[in-house]
Amino acid sequence: MTAVVCPYCRTAIVAADVSLACEGCGTVHHADCFAENGGCTIFGCSRAPADEPKVSVSTPELVAAVTPVATSNALPDRRSPPPPAFGVSTPPATTSELRHVANRVVPSMFGGFAGADTAAPVEEVPVPKNRSSFIILGALLGALGVHNFYAGYYKKAGIQLAITVLTLGFGSPMSWMWAVIDICTVDRDSRGVQFES
Repeated sequence: MTAVVCPYCRTAIVAADVSLACEGCGTVHHADCFAENGGCTIFGCSRAPADEPKVSVSTPELVAAVTPVATSNALPDRRSPPPPAFGVSTPPATTSELRHVANRVVPSMFGGFAGADTAAPVEEVPVPKNRSSFIILGALLGALGVHNFYAGYYKKAGIQLAITVLTLGFGSPMSWMWAVIDICTVDRDSRGVQFES
């Protein structure tokens, strides 16, 4: 003999229990389970309780939930606006708003594996300078510091130019030797980018 099982609590209904048969589908429940559920637990039964109202969250509420509150010595007013009245709907969020919120929330929750935010600035990749140009400029115009201007070393280039100009050209051999040492030892520009061959 198989026992009748209450579909709400999944326990057997024994003779000592107060039971109730649903008027819509005839399924037997514990009387307490039927009352607690507010009706029949069988999907599609006419005596089943009505669906609960759907919860909707707007984009500004999502952003407010993840935006940290700024702290200061003056302790600003931190009262949040009251929630919208029940039943008052806000306009649905657009796809770009949801993508923006997801790119702010997901990386903070999971260590930044989400794609970059479309509003974030794109970092430029530095273009490497040509090593041959650096060597030619150093060999021909090294006394004037042109090779260092090319590589972005403006302070060093200015000193080489000043030595040559302020000594009326008599210091140019010293600047030129400095340039020869530069073209033999320097392999990166001022940004730290390796020269391309």
